[in-house]
Amino acid sequence: MNKLSADEQARVMSVLRPQEELLWVGKPLPTTESAAQQPAGLLSKLRNLLVSRPTSATGGSDKLYLLTAKRVVVLPANDPAQEWPLMLGMIQKVNEEPDGSGDVIFDHDYDERTETRTPRGFLRVADVDRVRMLVSSAADAAYNASPWSV
Repeated sequence: MNKLSADEQARVMSVLRPQEELLWVGKPLPTTESAAQQPAGLLSKLRNLLVSRPTSATGGSDKLYLLTAKRVVVLPANDPAQEWPLMLGMIQKVNEEPDGSGDVIFDHDYDERTETRTPRGFLRVADVDRVRMLVSSAADAAYNASPWSV
């Protein structure tokens, strides 16, 4: 947790439960779309203004990702935390980019109005394979420690 600012450390501590063991903390990588990849036109510029989220001074998101011995937590700066208990098979999909970054997806939000599915989980993380292994190992350990794993 030493790479986090004092504010970020306080946010992490505020969601941890008593005696909850923190295994990993991460942040999403900054978005790096080039001008050629961004949609052109007035409508897309307006859409970008309407759906833009606040970012930190470094250009990244203010979102934090936490992995504990019992759960995974996505901690947005201004929205309620999203959390999932650790369980076998919780990872629905892993998207890996050529540079090794990517997404570890736990589930999706579905917007009936637009009929779109938005992935939820640890999105745009560096070294996605390592993060996937950490989540899988923590889920295995949590399962093996439970009384139902007999």
